[in-house]
Amino acid sequence: MKKENKPDTSPISSAYIDILKKESDKAFLSCKNLNADTTFTEAVSSALDGSSQEISYKAEHILLHDIVNLFNSLTLVYGNLSSIPVKAKFILIYLYERLQGKDLSKSFTLTKMNELLLSPLLDKNITTIRNTSFFNPVKELKKEFIVPSILLKIHSKKALRISSFLNRIASLIVKSDNKISKEEEALLKMVSKKINHPKVLVKKAAYNEVPENDTLETVMKELNELIGLKEVKKNIQDLTNFLKVQKIREEKGLKTTNNSLHAVFMGPPGTGKTTVARMLGRIYKHLGYLEKGHLIETDRAGMVAGYVGQTALKADEIIKSAIGGVLFIDEAYALTSGGLNDFGGEAIEILLKRMEDHRENLVVVVAGYPDEMELFIQSNPGLQSRFNRYFKYDHFDVDGLLQIFKLYVKKADFKLTKDAEEKLLEILERLHKKQHRGFGNARTMRNLFEKIIERQANRIVSITPITEEILITLIEEDIPEILKTVKEIIQFSGDE
Repeated sequence: MKKENKPDTSPISSAYIDILKKESDKAFLSCKNLNADTTFTEAVSSALDGSSQEISYKAEHILLHDIVNLFNSLTLVYGNLSSIPVKAKFILIYLYERLQGKDLSKSFTLTKMNELLLSPLLDKNITTIRNTSFFNPVKELKKEFIVPSILLKIHSKKALRISSFLNRIASLIVKSDNKISKEEEALLKMVSKKINHPKVLVKKAAYNEVPENDTLETVMKELNELIGLKEVKKNIQDLTNFLKVQKIREEKGLKTTNNSLHAVFMGPPGTGKTTVARMLGRIYKHLGYLEKGHLIETDRAGMVAGYVGQTALKADEIIKSAIGGVLFIDEAYALTSGGLNDFGGEAIEILLKRMEDHRENLVVVVAGYPDEMELFIQSNPGLQSRFNRYFKYDHFDVDGLLQIFKLYVKKADFKLTKDAEEKLLEILERLHKKQHRGFGNARTMRNLFEKIIERQANRIVSITPITEEILITLIEEDIPEILKTVKEIIQFSGDE
């Protein structure tokens, strides 16, 4: 995108200065308050690149990083720096100075500030600001707005204030030439979305947001379209109906049953436990039981540290990031498998306390093999009292495995010939007969699919001319040798 414009030399008015002063004063005060908030300062390190861990960043530095990110994103429509309106540049300079404790409106007269905007050094100063590393975030957050991300992660009440500030500054930058092009309007919408729905990074955990424009009907439709899981789908439908009725009773002032939403998912790998947990969070949100409905996915490594005092901090960070949604702990029984000197028990105690502290807005789903999960729940009276919903996941049958494989084929724009499908079916039937509890199900189908398309690529790479039909077709030759493949898969899943 390129927007050809002559530099805007219109003067900055006193009213415009007042707007920037009010906005920057509120932002500066918010930053001072955040610097005194230990929850914020502790969370900063999780967004910081490893090479910069020794640097002590203040909230002002991180907010400046976000403002530069904002400026760079919204001025992409201009071909070069000299074409960017001077008002937009002035916004950047004013906020840069204010967040370092300097108020230009007190240091310079209005006339002097307008003279500065005509200085040949203006663009040099702007370049310096844009190239300064106010904050060095981890790779996953390089293009994100860091302060909103951290505030959302720690559930700070200041999140809305900072997000609103950034949105207002974005609007001022875009309107700095008194007109908004379609390109600028699109950029403003994109930036606003990133500000209001920032990416949250939790170490040793995955953050899954509720899809935009999501509805209860959408979730239930997706649930019913899942392959297999007949019993699980029925149980969730029953639970949904029960919770709907409980809400209606509550609205009419009738007594309701105490609803424990925590759940235990018992079953082998690759049977859809994580997928269903994501849906459960969305269902709870749409029914009014959770504020956000997002899912934080973790395991023992995400909650347990290797030395005294750190497990509590580590577990607490992940649990807090799940408030308003669902915390999904895979292979949860591993928390109790470390012996007497292990810190898993400490993580469980933190978990139980937070489940009590946030019982109105936190759901925990623990998952793993059936036998181990039963022992895990029985290992602590607190776990027994909080988990009373059990969902059992079984291995997929041959038809279910074939449907999963065909889903990968369809999504990747391939197709199976009849001979290829028959050979594949022979592999699946043998796998199903020999499967043990560690068999990977959907995970195994994905690995098998990747192996098959790699074989297809080796087969067709020298064919000329190559047609679309050749590119998308998987033939019998692409399916690996039956007995050898079954042996490798069983051995691999057994090692897991």
